[in-house]
Amino acid sequence: MPETNAAEELISLLRLEREAIRSAEFSDLIALSDRKERAMAALTKPDRGRVEQIQALARENQVLLASALEGVRAAQARLEVIVAAAKGFDSYDREGRPQPIRRGSADFERRA
Repeated sequence: MPETNAAEELISLLRLEREAIRSAEFSDLIALSDRKERAMAALTKPDRGRVEQIQALARENQVLLASALEGVRAAQARLEVIVAAAKGFDSYDREGRPQPIRRGSADFERRA
């Protein structure tokens, strides 16, 4: 693969990667990763402008991936809270002692 084609291919792949991240098509990233490796291996002496363009695109994708990961972690934390709440909650008795109220127990009462 000629140098110019390898650089253009890598730039194109980084743009595809950006779109996959933005559309949450994370399974597409695996195939793109292999293609990016081949394009990078074909690069020997890219000009400075191409290198800067590639670096900028790679940094942008890195920021997008970090944000996506942060969103996934926030969703996981929220789901854990929801699941815990669905199982019951903690209250206090008249003396101020913690009193777990769990679904399915005799202490759990539904009111309309």
